[in-house]
Amino acid sequence: MPRSTPTPTARLAFRPWNADDAEALLDMYGRPEVYRFLGASPSPVLDVDDALQRIARWSTRIRDGHGVWAIVRREVPEGRPVGTALMVDLPRSDGAASDAVEIGWHLHPDWWGRGYATEAGAALVSAAAARGQGTVRAVLYPENHGSAAVCERLGMTMVGITGEWYGVELVEYRLDLARLSR
Repeated sequence: MPRSTPTPTARLAFRPWNADDAEALLDMYGRPEVYRFLGASPSPVLDVDDALQRIARWSTRIRDGHGVWAIVRREVPEGRPVGTALMVDLPRSDGAASDAVEIGWHLHPDWWGRGYATEAGAALVSAAAARGQGTVRAVLYPENHGSAAVCERLGMTMVGITGEWYGVELVEYRLDLARLSR
């Protein structure tokens, strides 16, 4: 049975978001510099109720090694999250079934520039490889240069711009996990 959360790294741990994190989630996802690159129609988390609804939705997505987790510093695992890590099914724009898996990371701006996104991304790659996933993808807005740099540090290959996912034009990165085990 796959782990329900990625394995902790040297500095980071992963846990489900919970109701006590609503203010932290609001603080992070209410900021334009964070939400502007998220989803087909980027929009902020507006209030604590909105944050609680998002946390409830995310709690249903933790299964079979997939999920949306709070990223916390290992030294304070029950402390305020520094960001979010996700490994989820990637939805096709046309609604057809897909077995593609997306990995992603969102960090509070106070924690940018410390290598946490790359460290979290590497934990997601390891988790996907451990569960036998053949390929992982990251999709991002072309202007999201920070996440593009993380993808490159993770060894992902830019495939190009595509409209295949989420119904918007995004840059797709892929990583062949079988290649890592050779």
